[in-house]
Amino acid sequence: MADQSQFDPVRIGGIAQRIAELLADEDPETRRRATQAAFALLGDDFSPALIAAKHFEPAATLFGDEHQLATFFNRQEKCRPADYAYLCAAYHFSTYGTAAFSLDDLRGIAREAGVVLPDRLDMTLKQAGKAGKRLFQTAGRDAYRPTASAGVLFAERWSVKPGKQIKQMPASADR
Repeated sequence: MADQSQFDPVRIGGIAQRIAELLADEDPETRRRATQAAFALLGDDFSPALIAAKHFEPAATLFGDEHQLATFFNRQEKCRPADYAYLCAAYHFSTYGTAAFSLDDLRGIAREAGVVLPDRLDMTLKQAGKAGKRLFQTAGRDAYRPTASAGVLFAERWSVKPGKQIKQMPASADR
């Protein structure tokens, strides 16, 4: 019964966007309860702890306090996927300052925050600019560093200040 069309990323992204539009104006608790009720109505087992254990590490071990992440992303503005990419970069900036981040870092932040990113995240970051200034510079393969213009944008739009934590590099990373 599970044919290939059920796993089409474009179709899944469209469904996720429609769900996000429905829940955009609701508070986080209402969103959580509504999604749990929807899973129950469909007869699917929905356990956030079970999903977290199977698919990824908890937020507290990856990017700090889970409550802090939820507070950071609970903004009363309507965002497009590209805006969420910038917001994920702003979250990383608020934690690690101008340290470089990988596309996987941003995808991990987005996954834990429950936001949708563009399919071509790399192109979104390469083309990002404000007033003719680039927001991100490349810092290796699939890695980017926020520019001073990005810091100004983050401060103006979301009141984000640069973080001071030192980012730990994976042991297998080439220097």
